[in-house]
Formats: sequence, structure tokens, C-alpha cells
Amino acid sequence: MNLSGRLAIGMLFPVVLLLLALGFVHGVSWPGILLAGGAVAMVLMTAETIARLLSKPAQLMRVADGLARGEQVPIGRGSSGNDEATRLAAALAELSAQLGSRQNLLENTVESIRDPVVVADEHGTVVIANVAARRLLGVEIGFNSVTDVRAFTCYYADGVTIMPISKSPLVCALYGESVDDFELNVRPQPPAEDVCFIVNARPLRDEAGHLRGAVTVLHDVTAQRRAHQALVESEQMAQAIVRTALDAFVQTDQDGIVLDWSPQAEALTGWTRSEAIGQRVVELVFPEELRLAHRQRVARFLQETAAGGMGMRYETESVHRDGHRFFAEVSLNALRRGDGYVINAFVRDVTQRRIAEEQLIQAQKTESLGRLTGGIAHDFNNMLTVITGTIEILADGVKDNPQLAGIAKLISDAADRGAQLTSSLLAFARKQPLQPGGTDVNDLIGEVVRLLSQTLGSQTEIRTELGRDAWLAFVDRSQLGAALVNLAINARDAMPDGGTLTFATRNVQLGIPEAVARGVERAGDHLVIEVTDTGTGISPSHLEKIFDPFFSTKEVGQGTGLGLSMVFGFVKQSGGGIEVKSEQGRGSVFRIYLPKADGTAPGAAEEDDQPVRGGNETILCVEDDATIRDYVTGQLESLGYKVLVAANADAALAIVNGGAAFDLLFTDIVMPGSMNGRQLAETLMAGHPALRVLFTSGYSDGVLPVQQGRAGHGIPLLTKPYRRSELARMLRRCLDLQVDFQGDPVPQPYSVQPDLERFLRENPPEKS
Repeated sequence: MNLSGRLAIGMLFPVVLLLLALGFVHGVSWPGILLAGGAVAMVLMTAETIARLLSKPAQLMRVADGLARGEQVPIGRGSSGNDEATRLAAALAELSAQLGSRQNLLENTVESIRDPVVVADEHGTVVIANVAARRLLGVEIGFNSVTDVRAFTCYYADGVTIMPISKSPLVCALYGESVDDFELNVRPQPPAEDVCFIVNARPLRDEAGHLRGAVTVLHDVTAQRRAHQALVESEQMAQAIVRTALDAFVQTDQDGIVLDWSPQAEALTGWTRSEAIGQRVVELVFPEELRLAHRQRVARFLQETAAGGMGMRYETESVHRDGHRFFAEVSLNALRRGDGYVINAFVRDVTQRRIAEEQLIQAQKTESLGRLTGGIAHDFNNMLTVITGTIEILADGVKDNPQLAGIAKLISDAADRGAQLTSSLLAFARKQPLQPGGTDVNDLIGEVVRLLSQTLGSQTEIRTELGRDAWLAFVDRSQLGAALVNLAINARDAMPDGGTLTFATRNVQLGIPEAVARGVERAGDHLVIEVTDTGTGISPSHLEKIFDPFFSTKEVGQGTGLGLSMVFGFVKQSGGGIEVKSEQGRGSVFRIYLPKADGTAPGAAEEDDQPVRGGNETILCVEDDATIRDYVTGQLESLGYKVLVAANADAALAIVNGGAAFDLLFTDIVMPGSMNGRQLAETLMAGHPALRVLFTSGYSDGVLPVQQGRAGHGIPLLTKPYRRSELARMLRRCLDLQVDFQGDPVPQPYSVQPDLERFLRENPPEKS
């Protein structure tokens, strides 16, 4: 090689390195590369000129060798006789200084790059490694990237599969391949964390095309990948929330076009996701008459959102795909997307909640009316007690005067009608005194049917479908009979042209959901009574009001409107429930649920036809109403009893604590003061278990326990208003009942005789 060639190669090597580095480093401008190319051309021309003009080859050969090694070589001044050589030597010195400066710039540039840069020769030995490469990869100059043990492990993009050394980008470039935007993960020695790189690698060749090495640049994208993964996980979590949420999720654009439709939305509306996507939500789930209101609501919501609103919640009627309607609660929020909004809606079915709220409102209304009617009936019953009690005395006094006797009978009949009215009011208010017990409902229905067959007329056919194994119901027998008669009369009125009235009984076990749905007090065993007619049915608008007091579809004067409200109140007070199913033109079914009774049903009470009989015992009479107190005292004394009178429980306790002896406590239940009549009886019986007690009330107000008694036998109740004969009979029943020291009935010798006679009839002795 001649002198010009050696000079060119010596000057070209550092410049080539600068060009390679600048070509692989992101962010270096092309003018810089062009500047370096100009330097190469200048070097070549200068070297050629020097080769032609040098007269002292030894000195210039030394300079050329130094430049070939990339060194800055000092050149002394030539002799005065060779000015051209001197000028050339000075030019070479300046060029050497420029090349050294550019080499330092190259080294500083590569070192300052934040991404790792590694250059290796054709054998894989690292000749350039910047600070980032040394820090992140632990690679130093002289490290062989093919054979030496690495301080890190490379993985493919999945972060799990190990990448062989032969497949690494730098080694591939050493084999002559170019690698573009290859993603890999590098796991350094602990405690350093994994790093994700995008790698570019190029082979390095000389002017003859021979492979002289390779360069690779690794761009750290760990933060971007983690942010992307966090976004993916966030989206996955959001989708999981939507899929598992109890509420339906519907996403639309601001024009109401469905973008997303969750599985819960499919179940709620009946429309599948594929059917709903791309459709207008207002046309899928809103009744036609509500669509305009929905569009206006959404428009107002978007205006409020643009003004800084946070969301909207409302209830609306919706329609299922099959046509049935339900109430839905909708929660809206909007997200900005480009020039418009995406609307997210969570929807839940609140039909049952609306029904429960309406039932609560109805119950509160009923409770308010009950308190009003109960209070009125209480005072009315006290007045009726005086009327019905004294009318017997007046009737007896004027029995020889037909005109006055007729007037007395009119007063008596009016008092009976007033008593019946107050009984209905108290039944509706659920405050009537009840005496529940085990009741054979089948037997009671038989009695009701015999009564109705004479009153309903021949156009009404009465049928029974009674369960042969029907349980006993825990209910007041007489009040249940009155309720069944009321239902039968309503059924007759609904069949003006005749029809069929059916009574049916069956057993049923109610779980908690069924008990709640039917309004019964508690889950468990119940007897069901069904009263079915084939009449005109009940319109939907009337169906919700039929149990309201004084509601009637009959003409004025044709009914009080208390029949069904009395039935409803009685059933609810008995711990049961009542429901009605009806369609216009297809009749009605009233279904009564009553709790099952324990034990056996007592025999039906026989009416006492014995004459009024008094006694000489002492009775403690406790009554807060002065008029009633005076009346009862007179009646008791007229029957021959001695009477101790108290206006309230405190006065009664004072009499007892004073040592006064008495045989029976006759007390009102509802009284003002420190305790009511039930509490007074319990207090006195705590020290005297054998004490006889007779309650009286026209308005229990819930103070009586469900069983209305204690262990042994129940405490009798005389309901107001009552007549003198009823008072006399109840007193003798209480006083003639023998009890032991614990208050339990004492069996009488004659009480076993009926059982013995029945046994002999069923098992006659064999004749000898």
C-alpha cells in the first residue's frame, strides 16, 4: 500500500466509528453525519497530497503511522528550504487535532446515551460499552458476548422462555443479520428487577464488505410496558366487575346506541348481547309512551355533566322482551370520549321493592285507621255495655205494656247492631279480643254451609272440597265463622244470576320466602281455606282497595264496606295471611292461611239454657270508666255478690295489700296507670295461683298474650258489650271451676262418666 493509502486508512478509522455510532443512536441529526462524511473526504484528499509532495518520507511516515493508530502526532517545523513540506506538516497537525477532538466527541456522545450501546468486533469481543450497558448488563470492554458467562439472563417477550445466546440480537448481527425492534426481557442479578428492551442490531463491514463486528442499541421500555399491563389489568378488572355485578350494565354513546350489554342485562331484559349491540336502548327497554321522557332526561343529564355534574339516579318503568313490565332503578355516569360522551348505566330490578314500599304505605295507613277506629270502638263499646245491660231491666219492667215493650225491643236491636258494627271496626283494627284455640275448620265449614244453604238461595250452588287430613287451625272459631259468612255473602253478590260457591281446605308448609310473600306472621305449617266463586270478578283498579274500610262497590245503603276489612283484620290478628286472585268475568278466589294448632280441638261450647244464677262470693271489680263501674257494681250486687270496687290497678293492689279477701278478680284489660288488667292479674296470681280471674274488654290493644292464659287453663274473657245474663253465666263458670293450689283444674268424679259411656258403646261387653 502506498503512502496515501496508509494515511487515508489511519485517518479514516476513528471517523468510521463516529459514523456507526451516530447511525445507531436515536436522536443524532443527519447534518452531523454529513459533517463527518466531509471530514473523511478531506482526510483522503490531504493524504494524497502529502504522498505526492513529501520530500522527507521518514518524518511523514512516522506521522502517518500515528494517525493510522488514531493518535495525535506532534510534527516539528520543517527546514526553511522546504516550505511546502512544512505547510503540509502543519496541516497534518491541525487535522490530527481535529480528529482527536471528534473522537472525544464520539466517546462522550456514546457514554451520554441513556440506552445501552454495545459494539463488538468480529470475534464477539466488546470494544465499546457505554455507561448504561455497564450498569444494566454488567458488560465491560473485553467481554466476549458469545463465550463468556453473562451476569444477566435474556428471555423472550413473554418473560418466561429463556433466549439462547445464539438467538440474541448482537450475535445475530455478528452473523450478518439485521435486527429491527426486537422485544426481549433481561433479568439482571438480584436485587435488580427485570428490564424490558426494544433492541436494534446491525453488522459492521469494511470498504471491501467484510464483516468486522456488530453494534446493538437497547431501548428501555419497562415503564411503558408496565403502564400498558396496568391498563390491561384495569380493563380486565373493570370487565370482571361488570360481568359479576348484581346489577345489569349497559353502555351507550350519547345518541343512545348500545356499545356494551352485560349478561345481567340479558337476563333483565330478555335481549341478548348480539341483538342489543348497535340498537337504540330506548327502543329496546322503554315503553313507547316513556321514550320521549327518557330522551329528555338523558339530554338534561349530558348538560349537567358538561357543567360539572357527577351523575344521575332515577326509577322508571321498563318493558321486557316478552312484553311484561317491571320497575328499574338506573344509575348513570358519563365519560368524555373525543367530541362526545360514553354513557354507563347500572340497572337493577326494583319491582319487589316498590311492591314492599306500597305494602308498607298500606300497612301504615291501615295502622292509622286502626288506631282511630279502635279508639272510637272502645268508647262506643263502653256506652253500649250500659245500654245492653240496662235494657234487660227496662224490658222486664215494661213487659206488661206492649207499646213500651216494643220500644225496649227497638232499643235492644239497635244496641245489637251497634255492637256488631264496633266488632267489625275492631276486627279491621286487629284489636278485637280473640279467644283462639284448636279449631276443626272442616267441621266449622260444615256448619257455615248448613247456615248458608238457607240464606243464599237456590241459584247459588255450594260445594266443598275439604282435605280429609286437614290440620286443626289455631284461630277463634266464632270469628272465623263470621269471616267465612262474610266471604260467602260477597260471593253471592258477585253472582247475581247464580253460580257456584266452593269451600276447600288443604295443608301447606311455608318457607320464609313463601311466608313473606303471603303476609303470614311466621313460616311453618298452615291450613289453607279457599273460597271460590264463579262471579263477575274484581277489576284491577278495585283489587287494591277491597280490604280498605268502608270501601264498597255497592250502591249507597246496600252495605257498610266493612265486611272484607273485618276479614282481613281478623286473619292478620290471628297470625295468618289472606290473598285474592281475580279476573273480570272469571270469578274470584280468596285464600286464607291460618297457623296450624297443636293438640286436639275442644268440643263446641254448648249454650247455657239455665236461668240466670247469682251467688254470694266476693268479687274485686276493677274498671276505669266511672259509668261502667257504677253499672257493673249494680249488676253484681243485684246478682247477690259482694263487691270491692277499684278504679285502676294501683287501687286494686291497695285493697289486696290491706288484707281484704275476695274470690274472683273481674278486671277490664285496657286501663290507664302503672299497669293494665293483664299485668294486674299476673301480679296477683304470682302470690295466689288458685285465684279466679275474669277479663272484660271491648278493645284489647294487644295487651293479651297470644295464648290468653297461663299453664293449666285459659283465663275467660267477657267481651263488651255484654248483657246481664252473659255476665252471670261467665261469673258462675269461673267460680264453679275447681282448681288446685297451682291453678290447674281439679277433675270431678262425674267428668269421667261420658268417656266411660262412650267406651262402652264402642266396645260392648260380650254376652255370656
